[in-house]
Amino acid sequence: MKTDTAERMAEAQQSGGRAAGYCWLEHPHGGARCTRRPHEDRHHVDYYRGRKSVTDTQGTTWVE
Repeated sequence: MKTDTAERMAEAQQSGGRAAGYCWLEHPHGGARCTRRPHEDRHHVDYYRGRKSVTDTQGTTWVE
């Protein structure tokens, strides 16, 4: 039962991120998701998580 709930929660989060207009690919080590618009290149960035200061323009970045 927990697996079913966890799977449904993951699907809901994926759907919500996509509905918000984000690429929403998860970082390979977890903890971040790509918050760029859907794109064709392999460069991903989470503009919200991983910032060292509130004035930083981007946080975690990675290449797929």
